[in-house]
Amino acid sequence: MATVVIDASVMVALYVEEPISAAAREALLRSREVGDELHAPDLLLVECANAFWKRVGRGELDRAAAMSAIEGLSTLEDLDRHPLDGRLVPPALSLAIAHSLTAYDAVYAALAVQLGGTVLSGDKRFVERASPAGLPVMAIG
Repeated sequence: MATVVIDASVMVALYVEEPISAAAREALLRSREVGDELHAPDLLLVECANAFWKRVGRGELDRAAAMSAIEGLSTLEDLDRHPLDGRLVPPALSLAIAHSLTAYDAVYAALAVQLGGTVLSGDKRFVERASPAGLPVMAIG
């Protein structure tokens, strides 16, 4: 059993077909089968909503599917969500500054560090910046 922090790139890929969608489904299924603890910052919902909004605007996803996806994400029972507060945001900013990460990505990394877990991400740029810095971020697929 492991502690896994899921980032928005992985969650979006579960609802919108992308090159990493099969790997995302497989990774989450495997994590659930072995009893991994799944975590995410509350930021996940806003990032996913933004990704769905973009796809609706480009005609890649209809409004009903976007709404269904965000409602499903909002009620996932096996995903432990963490508030964006003073315990998470200041360490995230510190990581962002130290390692040239976006503050958004750094929130996931900071949560993984606090929980002693690993971020699962489909964002190559995030992985490429975080891994050499020794941050617990793993590429999916």
